[in-house]
Order: sequence, then structure tokens, then C-alpha cells
Amino acid sequence: MNTTENDLEAAWRTAGGDASRRGLFSAAVNPGRRVARRLAAIGAVQAATVISATGTSFIADMAGHVRAFASSGQPLWETRLEGGISATPVLAPNDALLFVATHVGLVAALEAASGKWVWQKTIPSQADPRILSDLLYLATTNRVILSSWGGRFVALDAATGTSAGDWDAGISPGAAASADSAGNVYCLRAVASRGIEFVRVAPSGAETVLHGEPETSRGARRALVTAAPVLDEARGVAYLVLNGDRRATVVAWSLADSRIRWREELDVGVQGTPAVRKDGAVIVADLAGTVHGFSPGGWRIFSYATGSDYLLAGPVAEGSGRAFVGDPLGRLHVIEAEGKGRVAFEIPRAIQGRASFGPAGDLYVPGTDKTVHVLTTRRVAA
Repeated sequence: MNTTENDLEAAWRTAGGDASRRGLFSAAVNPGRRVARRLAAIGAVQAATVISATGTSFIADMAGHVRAFASSGQPLWETRLEGGISATPVLAPNDALLFVATHVGLVAALEAASGKWVWQKTIPSQADPRILSDLLYLATTNRVILSSWGGRFVALDAATGTSAGDWDAGISPGAAASADSAGNVYCLRAVASRGIEFVRVAPSGAETVLHGEPETSRGARRALVTAAPVLDEARGVAYLVLNGDRRATVVAWSLADSRIRWREELDVGVQGTPAVRKDGAVIVADLAGTVHGFSPGGWRIFSYATGSDYLLAGPVAEGSGRAFVGDPLGRLHVIEAEGKGRVAFEIPRAIQGRASFGPAGDLYVPGTDKTVHVLTTRRVAA
């Protein structure tokens, strides 16, 4: 498949494709049944692959290695960092710098062309320094945003790594931040005695709690906050996953008038970040192994049982409405717009990370078998 100028605008530079975390590749593509390339890592891969406009892919693994591959699959460079990597890195919009964070609280900027170090910084923490949240690049201010288990979101100057502000990330933060086109940052956090809060941080640093979900009987310390807020900016809505004692609530939050448009209960919790299709439907993978589709109005479109006991990875979608999600049995599921699904391929170990689309529509699937599996696709009419 030839890469077009429109494709180049859709480089998957962060988990979920862009700062909205929508997980949407806007072109309509149909997956094949053959893995075209296998990109070898040193350790298990849980972070999503990030990919430049020219198709260079960057893989970070749990052994602390970062590897770059050409679009053909040829290895380009490798750099070793201290600490395992499960947070998805982020590429600067000009594809010049790659930002990576590890389980020992280290954040590094690497030259994307060579893997050479530009700067490094250790995030201060009096508790657990690990960084689990996927990184966010904020183009309006040239900042990199992330959180550590020390309980703070931090903003770093992308050019130097110097601190540019911080705010409360809550207890055991694992959910990535998202951002809109104006540079407002959105995040979820668990706070003792208050429960789960949905927060907006303006470019000025001003913080607003948009919504609060009361603390459950198990307390905020037991709240699972791992799914990032997902923005559908064109429709003026943010989708939130609010996990309770044993259940999850999917909330559609109106960004225009700061109110709940709809909310739907699931019988179990959710770990992976949802996806939003081109038609506005939201796709959610739960911890009982089921993938749910909800219309923009909140009606249940489908529930697809993967046959797995649980799902850790969030889904992604392509332009005609197909969704893709991996399971702990090592299977990649392709789910049609109406909810009928099939297994595209299987690998020997679990799939725990979110898939990514390359500029031409190929799907990059991270595996704990120390490999990223690249599934070819072909363009179809939307």
C-alpha cells in the first residue's frame, strides 16, 4: 500500500494515535490474515509502538531497551535505559525526539534518528518512582507530561527536561493524561475521601475538577485508575472509565456544558483505554474478556465475548468501524462494526498492550513474547 499525504498526518506518535487517545486510524482498512513482519525486542513488550510519519517504528520493552526499525523492518538502532518500560513513549511532532520513561522514575529524550541521549531526568519521589502512565506531548507549550507512583503529574520542557509545573495525580496513578487542541490537559485521579476525580488543567496551570465520583466502600486506595480519558473533540465529549468496587461506569462527559450526557454500568472493571470510532461509537474492553460497543447516545450496540478471562489491552479502530484488541491468550481479535468478531492471528504469549497503526494502515501488535507483530492491511472503501 502506498503512503499518501493524508496518511502522513496520522502518524501514531503516542498511545492511541494522538493526544486525544481515541485509538482511531481514520482510513478504512481491511486486515489480512498474515503477519508480514516480526520486530524483535529484548524483553516483553507492553507499551504500544510509536511510529513516525515515514514509518520508522520505536519499540520499548520491559528490559529497558528501546529499538528503532525502518518501515521495511530493518533494525536502525538500540538504546538501553535503567528500568523496565511499560509506559508508551511519545514522539515530538517533527519526529526529531523520542521521550521515554521507566520503572525507576527515569525520563529521557533520545534523538529519534540515532538513539543518542539528549537529556535525562529522574522524577523525584518519596514513595514508588515507577512511571506507568503513557507519555503525552503538549504541542502548544512544547512540554512532555507524565505521572509517577509518587503521586504527581509533572510537565517537563521538551527541549531541556527542566520542570515546568506539576499537580496531584492521586493514589497509584496509571492512567495517561489526554489533551485537546487548545492545550487543555485532562486526567483522572483517585483521591482519599473524595473518590475519583476528572480534572482539566489549563495551559496557565489552573486546575478545575470537572466531575467527582464518590469514594466506594473499598476506598480510593483500591480504585483502579488506568484507562485514560478519551476525547472526541469534534462532538464535544470526553469518555471516562470510573472503576468502583467490582464494577465500572462508562461516562460520556460534555466538554461544552460540563455535564454528564450519559453513563452506563458494566458488571466488571476496565483497565484498557477505550477507543472512539469514526462514527462516534465508543469501544470498551472489560476485565471479564468482553468488548462492548456504545453509540454516541449511550445505547449498547454490541457485546463481543473474546473467550479470554480478562482483557488488559485497550482497543483501537479503523475508518470503517472495525475494532482490534489483543487478549492474554495471545490472540488478536477483529470486531466488525456490528459486533461480529474473529481471531486474526495468535502468538505464543499474552498481548497486554494496545496496538498501533502505521502510516499506511498496517497494525503493530505488542507481545510479551518479546516481539511486535505487524499485520498487513489493504485499503477499502469507507
